[in-house]
Amino acid sequence: MTGVWVLSAALLLLGLATTGGYPQRDARDWCEHDKALHKRLDIVEKNIEQTVNHLEAEISALLRVIETSNPPLQLAAPTMDIFENGLH
Repeated sequence: MTGVWVLSAALLLLGLATTGGYPQRDARDWCEHDKALHKRLDIVEKNIEQTVNHLEAEISALLRVIETSNPPLQLAAPTMDIFENGLH
C-alpha cells in the first residue's frame, strides 16, 4: 500500500517539475473565460427578473379577481344558522 502512495507522489512531483511548479494559464484565456461567465450570469439575472415581474403581475391579477368576486361582509347583517334544519 505504501508503494502506491510513493509511486503517486513521485508521479505528482514529476508532473510539477515538468510544468515549472504550477500550471500556467494564458492571461487572455482567463479574461475570456471571466467575460463569458459574466455574460451567462447577466442572462440568468435577466431571466430571473422577467420571471419575478411575470409572477408579480399574475399575483396582482389573482388578488384583483379575489377582491371582485368576494363582496365585503356587512358586520350589521343578520347571521344565518346553517344547522337550523337539524342536519348536524
